[in-house]
Amino acid sequence: MVGALFEPRAFHPSQRLPTGSASGAVIGDIIVARVVFGAQSFRRDRDLIARTPDHLLFHLYNVGGFNGLISGHQTTIWSSQVAIIDLAQEVDTLAASSDTISLIVPKALLPGITDTPLPPRLDPIRNRMLVAHLIALRERSALIEEPDVDEVVTKTLDFLKALLDPARVSDIVETPTLATDPLSLAEQAIRSNLTSPDLSPESIANEIGVSRATLYRMFAPYGGIMRSVQERRLLAIRAALSDPLETRRLSRLAADFGFNGKVHFSRSFRAQFGITASEFRAQQVALAQKEQRTDLDVLHDWWPRLGTRS
Repeated sequence: MVGALFEPRAFHPSQRLPTGSASGAVIGDIIVARVVFGAQSFRRDRDLIARTPDHLLFHLYNVGGFNGLISGHQTTIWSSQVAIIDLAQEVDTLAASSDTISLIVPKALLPGITDTPLPPRLDPIRNRMLVAHLIALRERSALIEEPDVDEVVTKTLDFLKALLDPARVSDIVETPTLATDPLSLAEQAIRSNLTSPDLSPESIANEIGVSRATLYRMFAPYGGIMRSVQERRLLAIRAALSDPLETRRLSRLAADFGFNGKVHFSRSFRAQFGITASEFRAQQVALAQKEQRTDLDVLHDWWPRLGTRS
């Protein structure tokens, strides 16, 4: 996908740096993908713009970042920030080795949003909301069933419309559709801290500004707060095992997501999904080997056709 959107050039011609690799999913008329690439520059000039669709690219940098020109602004983006790139505008950046999540949305699905120039990045509050949404969408993308596609796309578009509408900037924090109710904020806090060993009812309650008793009541219908935390961690590990770019051992993944031991993790994964983690990973490897084309090929094919479904 990187090569389709931009003309990448390695910093040093003598180094054999990869253009990029991706694993992702086409969800209706949008694309969400994890994209990993080595240090290089990216350029999107008028000729490339004329030859390719000018969708919107929301680019979350989990690791790495870049400095350069996007949407007419000299911009620096680093870890935990989302670059908002209008692909009708020229791009000329220098990027560090990066691990990113990309969301590509046709402009036709967001009418009126680009009537005025989009900022290259949002204020901290809205950036945090966008980060949480992109991470959750990427995690869920491998598990979305066909009947749920339209609902997922609609919710994502509604979220982006509210987030990017200049008329709603002043009251954006109070907008229910942007996940600012206490339960949604708690779920967001869980997603943002899944790998933290300090994630606890106390830390979640403090982060969202409620008492621990209130937090317990909020999650009682879902089997309790710590059960919800464990389910989110298991879903994140399952998403990682579905990712062909993920190379960590099962024991490392379990430890990274807060499980205290291999036995506890193995039992929990099997109880949640009806299959062991090693069996699930083997299934994903077999599927990847059976597939003739790479995810990058699929994204290259679908990018020009986004938004053209009848």
